[in-house]
Amino acid sequence: MPSIGIVGAGISGLHLALRLRQRGLPTTVYTDRLPEEVAAGRLENGVIRFASTLARERALGVDHWNQPEYGWYGARLTSAGELPLDFIGRAEQPGQGVDFRLYLPRLMRDLTERGGVLKRMPLDIESILRLETRHDLVVVASGGRSAGELFPRDPDRSPFTSPQRRLCLGLYAGIEPMAEGVMLFQACPGIGEIFSGRFLHPEGLAHSIMIEAIPGGPLEHLTRLSYVDDRAAFRRELLTILAEHAPGLRERVSERDFDVVRPTDLLQGGITPTVRRGWARLPGGRYALALGDAWVTNDPIVAQGANFGSRCAFVLADAIMAGPPFDEAFCRAVELEMWQVGRPATEWSNAFLGPPQPHLIDLLIAANTDQRVADAYLTNFNDPFKQWEILSTPESTSAWLKGFARESADA
Repeated sequence: MPSIGIVGAGISGLHLALRLRQRGLPTTVYTDRLPEEVAAGRLENGVIRFASTLARERALGVDHWNQPEYGWYGARLTSAGELPLDFIGRAEQPGQGVDFRLYLPRLMRDLTERGGVLKRMPLDIESILRLETRHDLVVVASGGRSAGELFPRDPDRSPFTSPQRRLCLGLYAGIEPMAEGVMLFQACPGIGEIFSGRFLHPEGLAHSIMIEAIPGGPLEHLTRLSYVDDRAAFRRELLTILAEHAPGLRERVSERDFDVVRPTDLLQGGITPTVRRGWARLPGGRYALALGDAWVTNDPIVAQGANFGSRCAFVLADAIMAGPPFDEAFCRAVELEMWQVGRPATEWSNAFLGPPQPHLIDLLIAANTDQRVADAYLTNFNDPFKQWEILSTPESTSAWLKGFARESADA
């Protein structure tokens, strides 16, 4: 059977490896951090895994966190200013937020217990190129400098050359949760967004707050303020931002108890949304495929990155199991098939980084007054194909909303 080498032990690399092992294929995952190092590391992200990803985890037998108290059942979207909004949409099936310092080590152990191989290796370009002599196909599922060197940026699919948001993500104690596992999405027109919801931390349930700051705006200062250097100043600045821009969240904060759970539970920086070429010919004539963040890096504004990576991992596993040759034609065909999965999530994410278009405003106004629209809009975060089909043009949004109006008229 062909040998597959997977570089990177994130969600896309591990879902691919587990799927291939499930089908009996020899698989080796190369990582620069072993499970105990990931568990002891810094916060990596604030991923919400939607229902379709949870279904793939059940298919893989790795649904280790299926308790109801870990679920994300909907979102409250609020906005002030010229477009006052305040509505709760409820998803048909729950999502889930689990710290990847819990999630990834557990899946690494699942892989090795099922006969997969986990090897420590520097994830630099030289080490990746040497894998060509060991494997029939190399899959690179880890972003960073090596991915950029191996897979050049695709300018036709990458409209941005700099971060469109600066991020400050933390896990906090001292916040009263919203009822029934509802997440907050606070729109701050012209300056960014604030997201908040419960999150399973290594020490128990915590509360995530993610600030998405438009560069140059009043929220950006927090994304550059060092918590380690001045903990009190960081807390004051965050509480001031919440009081001014997310007062409902601020009211649920206990000032006495509020703080980052641990100093390692804070992540700050910026992401430039990028699509890279999906494959590369290696010096010896074999090929490498890009997967996950090595191929497409999206801003987390609509929470699609990890879900997209998992979805593509299953697409790639099916293609690999169909058999070699893993040649250029194979790589081109797989990239095209994965892009059918990736394009809606990518274009949707990129569109939401700009000012809201009039047809999106129409949809949000409808959701503010019609619970059916609100619930369908939130449910479709689990289905980027349907969501982007609705949101991509004024005509498609209008047709979708008219469907609800017809249902009301027929009732």
